[in-house]
Amino acid sequence: MKRWGLLLALLLPLVWLGASIVRNQAALDEAKEWRIPIAGYDPRDPLRGRYIQFAYAWDVTGAAAACDRPEGCMLCLTRDEERVRAEVVSPDAICEARVDVRQSRIGVRPGFGDGEGPQFTSRLFVSETSAPELERQLQAGPMLVVAALAPDGRLINRRIEPG
Repeated sequence: MKRWGLLLALLLPLVWLGASIVRNQAALDEAKEWRIPIAGYDPRDPLRGRYIQFAYAWDVTGAAAACDRPEGCMLCLTRDEERVRAEVVSPDAICEARVDVRQSRIGVRPGFGDGEGPQFTSRLFVSETSAPELERQLQAGPMLVVAALAPDGRLINRRIEPG
């Protein structure tokens, strides 16, 4: 009887991990793809490997004060021709493309000028082999991040490409 209990105790974490992987993959399969302009690139970090740190170059509207704390910050994304708009909305607002800033691990910095909204930052790790080419592209012109927006509000950066 003790062996069955031990076996169950050892298998439970594996079952939990498998269920978590299946849930995350199902969310990504339903995710909508967004191409969002980015700015303010920082293509290196010698201590943690290569990554591209950037700011989303979307137009921010709404009550930006809600983003002083990431747990209260929700964004509603819309497309306007070539531009992406991010409206700061309340957590209970109805929105087709809602981004949960905290779950997406998006950094929020206050704007610099009068009336300038907050700046939303993120990063994307890149391989050592692709980093030099990506760095050249970043210096050459505007770039986009291709991100998946999962149904639960997580914005997951997938890759960066020329814009």
